[in-house]
Amino acid sequence: MARIKTSDPTQCSMLSCWIPPANAGAPVGVIATTFTLDTALFEEECLARFADVQSDPLRDGALYRIEREEKLASLKCATVIADIHHCAGRRSLRWDLLAARPKAGVMHAKISLLVWEDHVRIIIASANLTNDGYRRNQEGLAVLDFNDKSPEPFLLGEALVYLRDILDTTRGPAKARASALLNWAGQRFPPGQAVPVRGIQRRLILLGPGRKHFFDQLSDILPSESPDQAHVVSPFFDPELRTSGPSHRLWAMMKKRGAAEVHFHVAGEASPETNGWRLTVPQHVLQCTPGGRPGVDSFVHPIAVTGVLTDSGPEQRPLHAKTLLLTHEKWVALVVGSSNFTSAGMGLNAHANNFEAGVVYLLRAPHNDRLRRMLETRVLRGGAAVAVSASTVFVPAIDADDAEGGQPPLPQFFSEALLEGADDDHYSLTLRFASPAPVGEWRIVRDDAGMYSSAEWDAASRPEVVRLILPRSGPPPSVLNVAWSGGAHQADWPVNIRTAQTLPAPDELKGLSLAALLELLSSARPLHIALRAWMRRQPDDDDYDVDQAVELVDPHAKVDTSAYLVKRVQRACWAMRSLKERLDSPVHSPAAMAWRIRGPVGAYALIDAMLRDCDPRLPDESAFLLCELWRELSSIRLADSGPGSMEVDAESREMLADLVNDLLARVSEHLPLVTDAMRDYIGQAMAETEACDEAA
Repeated sequence: MARIKTSDPTQCSMLSCWIPPANAGAPVGVIATTFTLDTALFEEECLARFADVQSDPLRDGALYRIEREEKLASLKCATVIADIHHCAGRRSLRWDLLAARPKAGVMHAKISLLVWEDHVRIIIASANLTNDGYRRNQEGLAVLDFNDKSPEPFLLGEALVYLRDILDTTRGPAKARASALLNWAGQRFPPGQAVPVRGIQRRLILLGPGRKHFFDQLSDILPSESPDQAHVVSPFFDPELRTSGPSHRLWAMMKKRGAAEVHFHVAGEASPETNGWRLTVPQHVLQCTPGGRPGVDSFVHPIAVTGVLTDSGPEQRPLHAKTLLLTHEKWVALVVGSSNFTSAGMGLNAHANNFEAGVVYLLRAPHNDRLRRMLETRVLRGGAAVAVSASTVFVPAIDADDAEGGQPPLPQFFSEALLEGADDDHYSLTLRFASPAPVGEWRIVRDDAGMYSSAEWDAASRPEVVRLILPRSGPPPSVLNVAWSGGAHQADWPVNIRTAQTLPAPDELKGLSLAALLELLSSARPLHIALRAWMRRQPDDDDYDVDQAVELVDPHAKVDTSAYLVKRVQRACWAMRSLKERLDSPVHSPAAMAWRIRGPVGAYALIDAMLRDCDPRLPDESAFLLCELWRELSSIRLADSGPGSMEVDAESREMLADLVNDLLARVSEHLPLVTDAMRDYIGQAMAETEACDEAA
């Protein structure tokens, strides 16, 4: 929530949970699940905080895109798994978007796994990854932090297994990248054994196909004594009363003798038309109350959704939180998560068994315990119970998270869309199809331009895989639009990358000069900050006064020294050493290595700049520089980044080996053009380098 009442200790900004805690280490990767998705919110707000992106997308433009690309390229993976009904939106292809297709129900869990080198955070919430979820609605969330001293490491293990179950409902190469992050987190922070915890204990309720329903899992966690009070917060309920639905299941858990109460806290407001209350709950929730016992009753409490006080004044704040508070004189339990108080949300509907996630906070303590009072007051509650009368209006809300009745999802026929590569003029895209094909004509569109159709597919004998070459205009395609059934239905088809080497470098940094690369490579500051400083020195920078701009070169060196071979070679050698340090630093993923090699300040950018800086009349110069760069990079021995890290992956090692081999081939191509003296020097350098490699 963006605007909160900061004086209220029960409120917090959900985005603040994405900021790394102290001593977390470098970011490694993130996996987030959601039902609905706003790609801009995830990319510019959530992911930017997690990866510590400092620039602003609106103010900094190209600098933001460059920093974003560099920070995201350093991650092992960044993945969002959204339900197939809402898996859509443009984005940077530096993060993957996977569609979950559960066999029954929908992927409704809201789990975010944030992994740093020395810390893991799990956020389990009621909020989708949308602006409404993070900035407007009244939501609930639980944060679980894990490090080397966590007393409940088994919870992380359970969450990782559950995320694998969700990941199994997806397909494509991006699935392997997410799986690699789950492996890394599981090895870095082994599940271990539970350590006895004083005070509040935490447990997980994880629903999905093949798992126990909500109330069975909750019963396994709670003490043997039955609760005497229950407080339900939910925006949605079953439209009709079901004999095995949540209301009956909850009452079955309650105390069988003596007083027992169930309180429903729902969105509500005073109704001027009836001079009563307008409540977003079906009246049947009151009809499950057992009869024939004194002190047994159900109540409805209105939660204000209009005129909600925040630090910015009163606002409209829809209710989307889902919590359950159970109390007994000896204990209290609070459940926070994604489950609506519906049969599908509680795992009670075999035909619509959603993926749902929740956290149980359990405390064994009497009513006067300070920690218990704190736990009971941190749950969202409504006002005084409504005295139900003829003027009370019950208006159940339509579940916006319910897939039934909406547009049909993208057919499974449209299996995978992968960006395979890019050059200066074209993008290479692979489309994979899986039988059966949808009935009627279908058409795939990119930016309102037809790209492929059922007629072309039929003419090509219905291939399983289609490879397309698209003209390069703007950023690579991250989403395609599909219309089927003769245009009656439409949906987005997300595009992912096959490998880290697929993505082209940002256009803003193409063709940097050797002088600029030298400064950027040798700077200890992040790339976007060093680049900002470099841009300020340029006399054609419209954002700064030209007269006040600082020159990149020494102000006393007014003579153009680029014609002198010694100066050029010296400058290139400085850049080589900086590049070697950059390539030799710890690497978490193939994407990070690909950025260092093919990025705008990478190895190939340096090679191109060096060759541009050379005098074409002096082949010895370019041959010498290529040889020296080959010698520098041949000595790199990729090492793991520390005691808590995993070994460097094979793909990163292969990319570095390919670079070194390519340099050697370029040197060999120059040999017929150089002088005898340079040929002898290169031969001796090669022999020495090979001897060092054999010794290593």
